[in-house]
Amino acid sequence: MDYRRLLVHLDDSADAARLTLAIGLARLVDAELAGTYLVPTRELTPFTSAMLPDAMVEYRLRDSGEAQASAEARFREAVDRAQWPRWSWSAPAGRAIDAAIQHARYADLCVLGQPQADAPHAGFARDLAHGVLMNAGRPALVVPHSNAVETIARTVLVAWKESRESARAVADALPLLKRAGEVVVVSIAPPGEESDRERLADAGVVAWLACHGIAARVRHEVAEDVDTGAFLLSRVADLGADLLVMGAYSRPRLSEIVLGGVTRTVLESMTVPVLMSH
Repeated sequence: MDYRRLLVHLDDSADAARLTLAIGLARLVDAELAGTYLVPTRELTPFTSAMLPDAMVEYRLRDSGEAQASAEARFREAVDRAQWPRWSWSAPAGRAIDAAIQHARYADLCVLGQPQADAPHAGFARDLAHGVLMNAGRPALVVPHSNAVETIARTVLVAWKESRESARAVADALPLLKRAGEVVVVSIAPPGEESDRERLADAGVVAWLACHGIAARVRHEVAEDVDTGAFLLSRVADLGADLLVMGAYSRPRLSEIVLGGVTRTVLESMTVPVLMSH
């Protein structure tokens, strides 16, 4: 298995790091790169157009067209500068989240930006990531907005627990894990809840990775009075990892929103790219 088609999301934000990483990853795995421009729906319906002054309608259409043209120009310049010949571009009409899900289904991996709490359309960015992860049937590589990404998958931390989401994430990350210099599997249990079954599961995933030629080591950790997401990010820093692999939304998203959760914490505070699957 390898990635043969990557999808990278572009919008009106500072997406240079995301685009640079996507091009580098396409080169690394020899994949086609599909750039897709998606922003919160701002189409003018006939009813809306009839209610607005003609000058306002003209301004909104011109502004929308210029933003899309700017994103396309950035994408074309980046692939030309990198001399990467295998690419495509699209700016689908209609509801953006639905279009993202549809396009993601025809890619092996989707490169998305980290939602920024204080950025315009922050809710859209969160909904985009959630929509792709939950409904596209494809993994997403989420790129942090705060740090420039210089390397990926030299040292990989795999967040492991015996769950469908974790198993899916590790399988989806195989093309990167096979190219990594070091793979560390971290299994976290609350105090007093470590079990023989968990330790057997840790050994099982390491043995499965070995079948794919990946020599991983396992760290069984006990997290005392600390959020699991924060604990993982701390271990990322300790290990100098440049990629985190994890399952996403192992409980309903409403619980994540109301009570918090590992996925939410990581998306809010990530400092390295995170490959997520559901």
